Order: sequence, then structure tokens, then C-alpha cells
Amino acid sequence: MPQYIVRKGRYGHEIAKFDDSNTSLDTYTIDSRGCSCPARSRSCKHTRILRAWKKSTLEGMVFDDDAQEIGNIFNFNTNTTTSSRRIIS
Repeated sequence: MPQYIVRKGRYGHEIAKFDDSNTSLDTYTIDSRGCSCPARSRSCKHTRILRAWKKSTLEGMVFDDDAQEIGNIFNFNTNTTTSSRRIIS
């Protein structure tokens, strides 16, 4: 099952796709024009993941295909409420 990690990029947000390896399979850029994925749709799953990431208050969240939080890269615990790292705005 693929996992996705979101970060702020230079010109927009970037979503990296991982699948049981330490190197990303794909990296998608999302800016005001939409996502760079092959779907070329404004409402693709990557934009849903980005919206879920923006709602999250924890740093390092990992998402699945359905934009559900499945873990945190800074914790090995899958319970996301135990993280002490917060996003500083």
C-alpha cells in the first residue's frame, strides 16, 4: 500500500509517494493550477491528501490513498496524538 508525505516546496506543495522503500516512487507538485499527476484533474487524490495535511496540526504525517493519517515519520507509533512535534507558523 503506498504512503504519501507532503511538504512545502519552492513554488507550491510537493507530495512524495513511497512504497516499502526509502526512495520515493514519484513526486507530484501541486500549485494554483492543480496537480502534476497524470490524472490532470483539480480534484485528484493528491489534492485531497494536501487538504488533509493542511488540516493536520502535526509535523511529519504520513497518509494513505484515501487521505487518512496512518502514521508519523518522527514517531514509530501509529497513534498520532502522542507526537510532541508541532508545526510552527
